[in-house]
Amino acid sequence: MEHNRGVDATDRRLLELLIENPRLSNRALARAIGMSASSVGERLDRLQRSGVIRGFTADVDPAALGYALEVVVAIQLRQGKPVRDTVESLRAIPQVRSVQLVTGRWDLLLTFLVHDQLHLREILLGDVWAVADFQHSESMIILQTWTSPTPLGAVSDEAPGQPPEAVSDRPS
Repeated sequence: MEHNRGVDATDRRLLELLIENPRLSNRALARAIGMSASSVGERLDRLQRSGVIRGFTADVDPAALGYALEVVVAIQLRQGKPVRDTVESLRAIPQVRSVQLVTGRWDLLLTFLVHDQLHLREILLGDVWAVADFQHSESMIILQTWTSPTPLGAVSDEAPGQPPEAVSDRPS
């Protein structure tokens, strides 16, 4: 796995600016770093082609759409069926945000959104627990989430293990 992908200090600054405000135009980015808009465009295209920039998304508040609860379910699976099949079954549930393969006591961590406790019960009983290889689970309702303004501090040159300077108190 390639870690750097040819990202230089200028690329890092562009990424910092985009993480701060993904709607900045190439012209605004160019002004901020003292470069031409066409050079910025070429750099952004290269960062997208190389997979450094994987996409641009809208940060939508799930509560504004009626999803009041975010839930994490730790799942232990029976041996047998390939994990990939189970993951695809879980990803097919519309409310699922992520499925993560993990080490330790649990095999998978499932994160999803529900309207309320009744909806949680419906999803658990009707969808999650219906997965053929399901053995045991533990459900946890997320009370609040703090996120780093940058992914893993990856854009900055901070020493590994150093906490990010800013943390969002906004529940997500």
